[in-house]
Amino acid sequence: RMINEYLDSKINIVNYFKKGCKKENHLKIGVEHEKFLFKDNSKKRINFSTVLKLFNYLTRFGWKPKKEGKKTISLLRNDQNITLEPGNQIELSGGKLNSLHLICDESYKFLNELKQACKNLNLQMMSTSFDPISSLKNVPKTPKQRYKIMTKEMPKNGKLSLEMMYQTAGTQINLDYKSENDFSKKFKLISNLVPLSIAIFA
Repeated sequence: RMINEYLDSKINIVNYFKKGCKKENHLKIGVEHEKFLFKDNSKKRINFSTVLKLFNYLTRFGWKPKKEGKKTISLLRNDQNITLEPGNQIELSGGKLNSLHLICDESYKFLNELKQACKNLNLQMMSTSFDPISSLKNVPKTPKQRYKIMTKEMPKNGKLSLEMMYQTAGTQINLDYKSENDFSKKFKLISNLVPLSIAIFA
């Protein structure tokens, strides 16, 4: 209902973005990044039972479980979340922070915790945009209800949508903006930098 209200007219969409404007001293940055995890002995992507073992190990670092029904589907710590993508990719949704330096500290702390968990469970972590090992049919699925719906509906409008869901791991940067002009500059700059960053790390 809320989405339909915003899409009902152009002015509603404009006002939605205007409400997102922040003051200069309140601008924040947040980063979300995903990782593939494989069983070390078989090179197969981890299934949900292994995810639960991983989550259980991570609770020693202060992470708290969040459930959907009776199943733990994510972990919370302060304003950070560890969530699951459709193919059990592990994602850190970081907090809203004041600088890139704090983002780095947050990411390195999480990666150190994840490395310890992987070592304990005999898993391998891979930071790459596309799974180079697994075929689509062999990727274990995350038991989130919305992913079941997406798996059914998305191929109707995109022939590679399932590959995107189950075989990719990405990084997302979230930036605050103080005005329409500021938003426009940041959007254009990032749109031009992304192809370069992809080429550099390809």
